Amino acid sequence: MKNKLFTLFTIIMFVFNASAQECNCSESFDWMVNTFEKNDAGFQYVIDKKGEDEYKKHTALYKEKAKGITNLNDCQAIMYGWLRYFRPGHIFVNIKESEKNGKEPSDEEIRLQYKNAKTIDLTEKQLINSLEKKHNKNPIEGVWSNGDYSIGIISEEKSSKNFTAFIIKADSVYWLPKQIKAEFTLNDDAKIFSVDYYMRNHSKEVTQAKFIDASCTLLSLYGNYWTRIYPKSALTKKEDLLISFSKSNLPFVEKLSDKTIYLRIPSFASEQKKNIDSVLAKYDKQISSTQNLIIDIRNGTGGSDDSYSNLVPYLYTNPIRGMGVQLLATELNAKGYERYAKQYSDTENINYCNGVAAKMRANLGKFIALSDKTYGIDSLAKVLPYPQKVAVICNQNNGSTDEQFLLEAKQSRKVKVFGRPTGGMLDISNMNVIDFPNGKFVLGYCMSKSYRIPNYCIDGVGIQPDYFIDDAISDEDWIEYTKSVLEQ
Repeated sequence: MKNKLFTLFTIIMFVFNASAQECNCSESFDWMVNTFEKNDAGFQYVIDKKGEDEYKKHTALYKEKAKGITNLNDCQAIMYGWLRYFRPGHIFVNIKESEKNGKEPSDEEIRLQYKNAKTIDLTEKQLINSLEKKHNKNPIEGVWSNGDYSIGIISEEKSSKNFTAFIIKADSVYWLPKQIKAEFTLNDDAKIFSVDYYMRNHSKEVTQAKFIDASCTLLSLYGNYWTRIYPKSALTKKEDLLISFSKSNLPFVEKLSDKTIYLRIPSFASEQKKNIDSVLAKYDKQISSTQNLIIDIRNGTGGSDDSYSNLVPYLYTNPIRGMGVQLLATELNAKGYERYAKQYSDTENINYCNGVAAKMRANLGKFIALSDKTYGIDSLAKVLPYPQKVAVICNQNNGSTDEQFLLEAKQSRKVKVFGRPTGGMLDISNMNVIDFPNGKFVLGYCMSKSYRIPNYCIDGVGIQPDYFIDDAISDEDWIEYTKSVLEQ
């Protein structure tokens, strides 16, 4: 049974520059604890599993940490630490945008702030001239681009293991030419680089980098793929596809062979539904006449069940059974559904949301059902002859609506799931976001609990793939590996 309202995959803790702003953290903490205990649908479920004594110890620890704290960032970190006791996702406490410090600095003020960053006295032309004369270059030496930045990488003098990356082209505000963007050290395995990577604000993050293709033309660095521009090397089709996969924010289709078509969906966010439906309409004839379909949802954002509704006919082989949810009825949650109602323009959804709010107020303090059944069954009139086999690729960064899609897709006799176990953020859902009384923070918690639990839990476990893709299969080969299994 699909949730009438979408669930949000919002687990990122936003940190704003609010050092000059102050709050009474103890008051904020106490309000959050009290509000969460009374309104979150997953609260009692966790207490029943972990025990009242453990919960009291956890709360006492963080209550003590909050004493005397006035800095917004520090207070946020403490409150978020308390919240993480309950689940990994569908939960957050953020500093409000209005509490950011003062006006935004001008571009010139930002440049002045970072003008004394470390530099290397080298231009792109000088780098290329130097490398043309050099023998036994490491493949990492050259000019690289991630679409936004261009950097040059060169080995340090008298060292074959240490390399410096400097800016060639950037935003000309936070980063200027010749400033050092990263420092690499080749590990003993000669495959992975340890990296000091300098962020937008020039703070240092320690990370790793590695080549993800045999020709060393693609570099994985801090969650991004960099393409080597010089020395130039032609990209293979699968390398091109990997770059498209990593950079595109919109769904797209690629024909891999006469037998297999590839569909990339970066997000099931509600605003992406029109883009997904547009791509499906454009390529419907191809998808419906090709033997195999690969749907790649890696690194998804969650979103709305409606966003994948037009995908279902390509997967469908038999009725799809799904468990419903029960809602915790409180006055705050009733107001949450009334706010939902205001987001809609159609009468059906407005009436639905207001009806839920009314039912909550008639059953305060209880869990309410939205149907007389704990499950639902969705059926379609026909099974499409093509595609005959469907693969869905996922990874640990998929959660929420992504997982709901996988639960439904896995019931099809056509579908196999490839990749890694998902993030496990689905059991407690339907978020409500409310302001703290002091107006400095917002709290995100959940109003619904799935009837799957405790018998079939996803939170903290994830959905397991049918074909686990291990580390021996490189990033660039995930799609090719999936294709090879389908076509065998």
